[in-house]
Amino acid sequence: MLKRPTSKRKSKNQQIELNLVPILDTMVTLIGFLLFTTSFLAIVSIESPFPETNSAQVEKKIKERPLQLTLSLREKESELWSPFERIPSKVIPHATPELPTGVPQPDIKKIHDALIAIKQQFPEETQLILVPNPSANYDLLIGVMDTARAIEPTDPPLFRKNPKSGNSETIKTLFPEIIFGNLLETEGGA
Repeated sequence: MLKRPTSKRKSKNQQIELNLVPILDTMVTLIGFLLFTTSFLAIVSIESPFPETNSAQVEKKIKERPLQLTLSLREKESELWSPFERIPSKVIPHATPELPTGVPQPDIKKIHDALIAIKQQFPEETQLILVPNPSANYDLLIGVMDTARAIEPTDPPLFRKNPKSGNSETIKTLFPEIIFGNLLETEGGA
């Protein structure tokens, strides 16, 4: 006669079922809470091309004596200049600080007016080399870049001759291509 299996063996072979409902409820609540408390920021990037060098291009540009308009931001003044002296160097003293720190800031309005005058002389020029002081903060750099790119409604109209049609057309931006001129100096600590 065969023996009947005991209940102990039967209980050992039973699988245990986990109740996942409370864990799923917690996860759904946590995801909802995280989405509710997260602030959604618009990330904006400003393109700044890295200067490309080719020996043939460099020699050709040096022979042509390009403008290479450069804006140097120093501790107490800003300077607009050209390495080939195509324009006279213009030093713009910093504005009196309104901040409690007492650190003088570049006079954005005077820089913009000087850039307008240069654009009237060289309407085809699109590049500006920006050489900031290593201690310049992010907001200052963005403000200078914005003033160097945008033409304000109060600015005088600027025109350039279209090479294809020969007609004059309105310039919509001042210097849209901003290149940082001292990247290696600030990174290497030189």
